[in-house]
Amino acid sequence: MKRILLSLFLLSTIFISCVDEKYYKESNECNILVFDIMGQIDNRIIEGGQSDTGIVEVKIPISMDISNLTVSSAKYSSLAKSNIDALKLKDFSKDVFIKLIAEDEEVTKIWKIMVSYGDAPLQLVYSDMKKWTIAKDENGNEIKINTTFAYFPGEANVFSPWQHSAKANTLSGFFSVNPKPDALTSDYASIETKLYPAGAMMHSAVVAGALFTGKFLLNFSHLPNGNDPNPRKLINFGTAFYNKPQAVRFKLRYKPGLVMKDGDAKDILQNDPSGRPSKDSCEIYFMLQNRNQDNNKFLRVGVAWLRTGDSIGNFESESGFMEITLPFIYGQPSAQMLEEKPYMKIGGMRGELVFYRFVPNGTGFDKIQMIEEYAPPSANVDNIIVVLSSSAYGDMFWGAPGSRLDIKDIEFIY
Repeated sequence: MKRILLSLFLLSTIFISCVDEKYYKESNECNILVFDIMGQIDNRIIEGGQSDTGIVEVKIPISMDISNLTVSSAKYSSLAKSNIDALKLKDFSKDVFIKLIAEDEEVTKIWKIMVSYGDAPLQLVYSDMKKWTIAKDENGNEIKINTTFAYFPGEANVFSPWQHSAKANTLSGFFSVNPKPDALTSDYASIETKLYPAGAMMHSAVVAGALFTGKFLLNFSHLPNGNDPNPRKLINFGTAFYNKPQAVRFKLRYKPGLVMKDGDAKDILQNDPSGRPSKDSCEIYFMLQNRNQDNNKFLRVGVAWLRTGDSIGNFESESGFMEITLPFIYGQPSAQMLEEKPYMKIGGMRGELVFYRFVPNGTGFDKIQMIEEYAPPSANVDNIIVVLSSSAYGDMFWGAPGSRLDIKDIEFIY
């Protein structure tokens, strides 16, 4: 016992002597890491040097009132303080200046927020899947597992509408969405469903890959074993979009896994007593919405949708992608279409499609469940939800491990 205590003492002495005297020095960083305005169509953060004025450039559509905007998120360097509450800013008709004070209270930096009008783009940026950047969470922190980084489609410090559940993947030890062949030579997104046996204790043994437009906000209370189990509350679906395409075209290949499993890692058989699907399907949909007419409703203006359990394309060759074109259906789909594709109904075949409005409350977000209704085909569009998933019921933690969806070159046709 004495030898053990002596060894611990010597180790602690060596550790203390090796720690640089500046190890515990307070941070002198005072950068804006995240600054989002609701409805923005572009956003760029230009840090510059420590003595430079930092710049945030935000573009909004001409349909928005520049003197009455909503800042949905503002994050700074760790423990840095702002001289004003950015979440209370409304009027951006003139440049707004924010002074950040670093943790050490010795270094300060001025940031200029510049908001201007821009043309609403006809395409979603980075939807060709050829440019990726290291993924960051809602606080601006890089997401990684040991030394392996997660990646999102996009560029550093430039707004991208694309995210996936990389933060939650850090619990399982692998990322379910990756650029392929790799981040430097990326040509497509690879989206996979994998088995995470340890997750069975939390009813989440199946980890499905899903790339989507929106924000992922990890909250343990919404996981299957949390006090408010509702994975839909983890995702603020959608991004600003203001056009009405006729169709969407993309290239993909898909193969379903062999055995369907649930969150407890148990097989879902063909005679499942609750009628759960015993075969996996990929899920690809583009949902155009109008969110501004009523604060209590999300109006579905149009949708293009593919759900299939058939194998598509060839994984043996890098050129084994198939091109698919999906038309947009505006207004309420016909009774025949809903009978053939019941998942396209409001709420979905099982009522699984539930969306929330995320309202900033100063410390986080209030999640308000929205009523969804069909809008007339003539309604304006101000939002789009895109979901690309290797398992249609992945958010219920059902899927077939081995299901894989590769996709690239997404383009709207007008």
